[in-house]
Amino acid sequence: MKRVLIIVAIALMLGLSVILLEQATDSGAPRFIPGQPSTIEPRGTIHYDWADPAPFQGGKVWIWVIYGPGKRRFFLYDLDKRVILGELINGGPVLFNAGQTELLCYGPASTSTSAKEKAVVLLKKLRFAKTPLQKINYTETFWILNVRNNSARRLGELKQIPGTGSTWRPSPGFRYGCNVPNNAEEESSFFLCDLETGRFEKIRLEGRVEGWWDDHNLVIKDPQNNFLLFDVVARKPTTLFSAQEISRFLQKSGLWADPSVLKAFPHWNGSENEIYFTIQSQLYSAGESFLLMTDHTERTLKLLYPKFKFEHLGRLDDASTRYLYNGESGLPGRGGNGGVFLRDLSSNTTRTLVEPDNAGQYALPRFYGDEVVYFRNKVPWRMQLSGTNVSRLFPYGQ
Repeated sequence: MKRVLIIVAIALMLGLSVILLEQATDSGAPRFIPGQPSTIEPRGTIHYDWADPAPFQGGKVWIWVIYGPGKRRFFLYDLDKRVILGELINGGPVLFNAGQTELLCYGPASTSTSAKEKAVVLLKKLRFAKTPLQKINYTETFWILNVRNNSARRLGELKQIPGTGSTWRPSPGFRYGCNVPNNAEEESSFFLCDLETGRFEKIRLEGRVEGWWDDHNLVIKDPQNNFLLFDVVARKPTTLFSAQEISRFLQKSGLWADPSVLKAFPHWNGSENEIYFTIQSQLYSAGESFLLMTDHTERTLKLLYPKFKFEHLGRLDDASTRYLYNGESGLPGRGGNGGVFLRDLSSNTTRTLVEPDNAGQYALPRFYGDEVVYFRNKVPWRMQLSGTNVSRLFPYGQ
């Protein structure tokens, strides 16, 4: 009985702390410090968000220099001028608007969220209860920052299963971003951020978010295997391709597949998203399948390649005529050998851009104009697609 009273008293105190903290103001909001930093520590692991749909927006890239657990710095780097434009502090970059004046970033948690998570951790440590406490989801807090005047506003939060993550996908016009958190609501809702108005909200919609069709329409695959366009402004879905329409096209093209196995995926070509369709299992297992492409104007399907060999984390160029991919040390997705390869899809020939070093790392190559950006020895490098002018992407750090 005494232990129960102690637990109740602690819970009441923690609850009061939460209420008081909720009334407090947030401090340490994200800020952008323009110009070259006075110092950059000589040692640190260099990263950039290679999984971002458009990591080199406007010829700029966010660089992360990691010095240890919880210690990192974020720099905005001009790829063409090869200079640091500024540093983001008290937060991490997520998504710029088209003019690169408004930045969605993750930053300090709300005081109430922080207190609740600390309360659960404390109760777990006390270990009074015989049954373990339920594991809470990891909370991410997002802000919008005007990098010109450093005015910042906390927008909201989303929760994910601990140890997982998700990616914000920008609309082609870079006004909106969408995110599907890794949690129990994965195919029944998504988050939308409007960088123009600062609106941040969860939208409930049955189906799988595949990517952006245009500036304000998302491609959704519904439970009946229809592909829809969901207008985030009007909040209204319309049919892009019905399951029956896709079946007829596949049969006419001599491609015997069921619409239920198809996946749509977007590809940023520098000005808009191209939407491709293929068999989902082959896309993710580095298998072979057909590759369909959509015509934005006519809203029709086109068979681009009847047989296409996917590679783990492979990337098409803007014109969809070249394919950049990693070298593998074994089965797809089990380990890289550091190599970078370029396949010419018109001639079906492959050229080695970076020889494998068998160091156990994926090179994670991405196109940047007539260059390729890749990793070697945990550092990003850049080189011409001709194989010349090899240099470090960010000439600082490790």
